[in-house]
Amino acid sequence: MNNELEKREEIAKVAMQIIMNASDAKADALNALKSLRSFDFEAPAELLKKAHTKIVLAHKAQTNLVQNEASGETYENSLLFNHAQDTLMTAKMQIEISEELCALVRALFNKIESK
Repeated sequence: MNNELEKREEIAKVAMQIIMNASDAKADALNALKSLRSFDFEAPAELLKKAHTKIVLAHKAQTNLVQNEASGETYENSLLFNHAQDTLMTAKMQIEISEELCALVRALFNKIESK
């Protein structure tokens, strides 16, 4: 019984690490897009760099738990961990979209400026 409680606590701890880091990464990626409104391309680059750092932390937390399970450790299904994985996935997608939009706006800006 104590072992099961420890496992639930471990999952909850990892889930919160994922949620916090992935949410911060998603916010940084969105702020990168917002900062494009002034055509300042340094700010979005810095924000996306921060987003990458945070998403790596979130991904590492998830990977450790997944590797434990792949090694034979068993865990109960956790709604909080499911939410954490969803948050991680949407944050990664937001970063990718933000990177592409930043590159597109920069390319368009440079093309207009060169005329």
